[in-house]
Amino acid sequence: MPRPTRASVITGCGVVSPLGGGLRPFWEGLLAARSAVQPITGFPADDLDPHAAAEVRDVTPSDDDRAGAFALEATAQALADAGLEPAALDARRLGVALGTTLGGARLFERWLDGEAVGDPERIPYYAPAVRVARRLACRGPVVTPQLACASGTQAIALAADWVRNGRADVVLAGGADLLCRFVVAGFNCLRATADRARPFDVARRGLVLGEGAAVVVVEDAEHAARRHARVRGRVLGTGAAADATHMTAPDREGRGAARAMQAALADAGLDPAAVGFVSAHGTGTPYNDAMEAVAIARVFGPRGVPVNSIKGAIGHTLGAAGAFEAVLCLQVLAERIVPPTVGLAAVDPACAALDLVYGEPRPVAVDATLSTSSGFAGVNAALVLGRP
Repeated sequence: MPRPTRASVITGCGVVSPLGGGLRPFWEGLLAARSAVQPITGFPADDLDPHAAAEVRDVTPSDDDRAGAFALEATAQALADAGLEPAALDARRLGVALGTTLGGARLFERWLDGEAVGDPERIPYYAPAVRVARRLACRGPVVTPQLACASGTQAIALAADWVRNGRADVVLAGGADLLCRFVVAGFNCLRATADRARPFDVARRGLVLGEGAAVVVVEDAEHAARRHARVRGRVLGTGAAADATHMTAPDREGRGAARAMQAALADAGLDPAAVGFVSAHGTGTPYNDAMEAVAIARVFGPRGVPVNSIKGAIGHTLGAAGAFEAVLCLQVLAERIVPPTVGLAAVDPACAALDLVYGEPRPVAVDATLSTSSGFAGVNAALVLGRP
């Protein structure tokens, strides 16, 4: 198949994170090694063990559709950052790709308890994407990719593919997810959680959940040039692969994650040595982090590239995680500095093949980044971004 002749660029970012609303609080919190993990206050959780998470605390409380509210706010920020007015765009050339794993799950919990929840269309997991598309009067492609915790990464990959292949000129892409009793209790039952996330640390015991939304504007490069838009980064390559090993546990040898990264590099036409930073999935679970260490070393060689994880700072935001990491990569490209991995104090010998950034931020010479995401059912996705 011939390579597409159109190029995808990112012209705007929007963030609603547990570190604060907006890109600047998110980035400054990461650089300062802040952790937003605290005891849960958004719903009754004292009987849950553990009951800590990274909550968003500055969303308008009158909007009870949290994932939808996060998505709308992040979308508004991204459009403003890109200097775009949706009404001025061809609605048939405007798309939405928004990953999530829970959608309106907290509304569903209330409905199960017999409460009135208003519009039931806000409950399904695809509801945040639909809500964004309706707000923008979008008439182009709209999708909620379902790659579990790799959904945010795959959403941006789909957006880039639509643009490169001429299906859309502008796509709002990313992810949004929320915290609720169902998901916290569920992960607790899997014995996959801890009071504090310690990615790649010898003392790590499990993940800590988080919530929020990150949205980017993926745009045709010529469309952006015609309106003299600032370009934050280029989408150079995307990749996805499956472990086909287990419904919840990753392939211990990291073969699926490695294939996804290799596919993204091949799509970008880059050798691994061209990548100056890797944003790892880095959940803080024993199996995931050990698997990623093997996979990243398989692709880049031992200690071949600086690596970090942001889940010690904002928790595991599930379907939004990969989108947050894409925004992180854009900031690393712009500022040429990598935030430290919050929660990492002593590197596990099983992860010693990684050049982990921890303790303090690290200046880097970087022209291309790679983010990697993994999820239940053995799904993996990767995204290569480059400087404008």
